[in-house]
Order: sequence, then structure tokens, then C-alpha cells
Amino acid sequence: MNIGYLAAGITLVSWTVGTFAFTRASQLANPSSVNRVRLLFAFIILSILTCFYLRINPIELFTTPNFEQYLWFGISGFIGLTLGDYFAFTAYSILGGRRTSLFACFAPGAALFAAYFLVGERINIAGIIGMSISISGILLLVLSRKEHNAVESEHKGSFNKGILFAALGAICQGLGLVLAKKGFSFSENNFSPMYATWVRMFSASFFVYIMGSFNVPFWKELKDIIGNKKVIHALLLGTVFGPVIGVSFSLLAANHLDASVAQTIFTLLPASVLFTSVIFFKERVPFLSYLAVIISILGVIVLVWRNNF
Repeated sequence: MNIGYLAAGITLVSWTVGTFAFTRASQLANPSSVNRVRLLFAFIILSILTCFYLRINPIELFTTPNFEQYLWFGISGFIGLTLGDYFAFTAYSILGGRRTSLFACFAPGAALFAAYFLVGERINIAGIIGMSISISGILLLVLSRKEHNAVESEHKGSFNKGILFAALGAICQGLGLVLAKKGFSFSENNFSPMYATWVRMFSASFFVYIMGSFNVPFWKELKDIIGNKKVIHALLLGTVFGPVIGVSFSLLAANHLDASVAQTIFTLLPASVLFTSVIFFKERVPFLSYLAVIISILGVIVLVWRNNF
């Protein structure tokens, strides 16, 4: 089995856990604060793990990556995590979860377009068909589910701004993945995806605090999050499975698969969240949702076997 598909599957599972954890944390604290603190914690955890795994000291941690790696992985972190998450969080506050999720389907197309110019990737017609089928299934899934979230109100911001930011968030996600893959082209074969994730988190954490430094005092925000046991437990769980494990394996997947293929598999996250809700939280969902999941999985199967058609 291609290690890229295995890594993409692990990414999907990890992000599913992270989704529930961050949803809980965001319900108990300011979502922007949750986003900033989770990136900081992810950077700290990855720093420790990378030093331990590669047996290097903190000074070597910062000096080992070359200029090109800092450049491409750093830009990837800024676009994919700092800007992408900023746009996504703003869109959620304006449009709500259901509407914002619709725009996640922009990510594979953005990855395919960027990969064509940045890393010279090509995809055949069968792959495009598979990608389209999978995205259609996700669209059907999102449209079939009832959204009860209070943030659905359009009075929380400009509706047009919400649409723009939701699209930009998805585009940044796809572009960030391709930029990370570009960084691997300037790396040796043994350059760890964990190390690449560390560079991305370093960049993302730096810029997200620069952007938010005028809104909330750093120590007050950190104290408020850490002082709430329910928030910090959910945030730590989400951080480990989201930015640490999930993002690391997403880069491993992108390094062994076409970026657009990996990103399409990642868009199965709503389906994974649906199954988790049904199995563990006994949520009742309509038949149309199950049909949408089946369509999405069929699309991924076509995508995986595209070269055999």
C-alpha cells in the first residue's frame, strides 16, 4: 500500500478527533483565542518531539533547516495556517458551519491549480472525474444536514464578507499544502514531515500573534485559557490530534501523493465526522447523508485507481 494513502487516512482520523475537541473548546472560549493558543502549544509540543526524535538540541532545531526550507515551509504555514484559519474562523462567525463547509471543496481545485505551476504535477481525466464525484458527495452531505448552530445568523457580519472569507480559507488550505510540498523538493529524502510541520508551526505561531497582538494581551489570553480546565483539556486533545499528528501526516501524504489527490481525501472530513457522530454520539441523520458519504467514497476510489482506467 502506498504510504501516502495510509498517511492521508491517519490524517483524516486525527483531524476528526481534533474537530470535536476544537469545537468543544470554541464553545467554551473565544474561538480566536483558541486558535492562537493551539498554534502556540502545537509549536511547543513539536519542538520537544522533533528534538527528541531527531536527537538534536534546541539550537540545532533552528539552525538545521536551510533557507529554502524556511522560505517554503514558512510561507506554507503563514498561508495555510495563519491566513487560512483566520479566514475560516471569521467565516464561521458570519455564515455558520454548514455554509462555510460548502467552500471547503475549493481546496482540491486550488491544490491542483497551484501544484501544476509550482511542482509540475499533472492529473488525468479519470482523476478529475474522481475528484469531482467526491466533491459532489461532500456538497450533498453538507446540504443534507440540518444546521442548528446559533452563529448561522447573518447579522454577525457582512454576508458577502463571509462568502469571500470562506472561499479564501479553503483556497489557502489547498495552496498551503502545495507550498509545503515545494519545500520538500529542496530537502533531502530523510527530511522529516514532523520537522517540516515544526517550521510551518513556527511561522504560523509567529504571524498569528503578530496579527492578534493588538487585540488581546498575550499573558491574559493564555491565563484565561489555561485557567479553565474544560477548555485546556479539549484544546490539548485537539492540538495533539490536529496540528501535531494530523498536519504532520498530511505533509507525509502530500510528499508521496499528488497534492490535489491528498487534499481531496482530506475533504472527506465531514463524512468522517458524520460517522463518528452516529457511532459515538448516537446522532440521527437522514438517508441522504449516507448516500452522500457513499458517493464521496466512490469518488476517492476512482481517484486512487485513476491510473488503471
